[in-house]
Amino acid sequence: PEPPEGGWGWVVMLAAMWCNGAVFGIQNSCGVLFVSMLQVFGGSDDKQLAFKTAWVNSLSMGMVFFCSPIVSIFTDLFGCRKVAVVGAAVGFAGLLSSSFVSTIEPLYFTYGILFACGCSFAYQPSLVILGQYFKKRLGLVNGIVTAGSSLFTVSLPFLLRVLIDSVGLYNTLRVLCILMFVLFLAGFTYKPLVPNVKGKEEGKKGKFRFPPGKKICNFSVFKVLSYRIWAFGIPAALFGYFVPYVHLMKHVKDRFGDSVPEEVLLLCLGITSGVGRLIFGRVADYIPGAKKVYLQV
Repeated sequence: PEPPEGGWGWVVMLAAMWCNGAVFGIQNSCGVLFVSMLQVFGGSDDKQLAFKTAWVNSLSMGMVFFCSPIVSIFTDLFGCRKVAVVGAAVGFAGLLSSSFVSTIEPLYFTYGILFACGCSFAYQPSLVILGQYFKKRLGLVNGIVTAGSSLFTVSLPFLLRVLIDSVGLYNTLRVLCILMFVLFLAGFTYKPLVPNVKGKEEGKKGKFRFPPGKKICNFSVFKVLSYRIWAFGIPAALFGYFVPYVHLMKHVKDRFGDSVPEEVLLLCLGITSGVGRLIFGRVADYIPGAKKVYLQV
């Protein structure tokens, strides 16, 4: 059906904005958690503690995107609403269980895998559902939605610092669970306008049968040279994108000590990123079709 360009779509946009903010606000603020984890799990005899601790946050960020192909398949099969709600519930469970660990190793699973996989299952449908409600304004809407991550990136580091100083790391993680619970509720707003594969199969044959592999994962698009360049070029470009978010806070603390609030640089990243997303999202609406590629280049 033709996208309504508004109506309930504005509610979906706000829910997707919260999703981007909650998921990447927490992920981008991991530098604050990184410094706190070093203090909580620190020991003078463990010289590799910084490496082990960085792995928790790096694994979490990596898993959010590593799961994307699987999440896309599930979204096609079961629809945006179900996948987003289940993902938020898994993320909530992972974050809550992370607040009860006593050593760094269990965090690899609870925070690095369980929480991150839940975030991935919640995040991907928030982008897919926007295309069902918007077409002419999709660039602007995408800009607003992704600016949610910048808004949370600007505010969360300072909030986390206050929380960690007052209630400690574990209780801070429990407070962050509130964001995931709201995300769980937001997933219910993803009212589908386009039927998913499961619904189509049930409508045709009376009951659901798992569709053939070609319907789920069509690799024929990789025959197109320009798509191959884009599909492998963008990951290469993003290879180091999240590295500063993990290590920047610790770097500032080592370099300048307590004389400079280390959250300031995350504030700068969040503000400039948010402004850029809003501006270029709107600009993209005025560029027709495939010419948007030139904007990206």
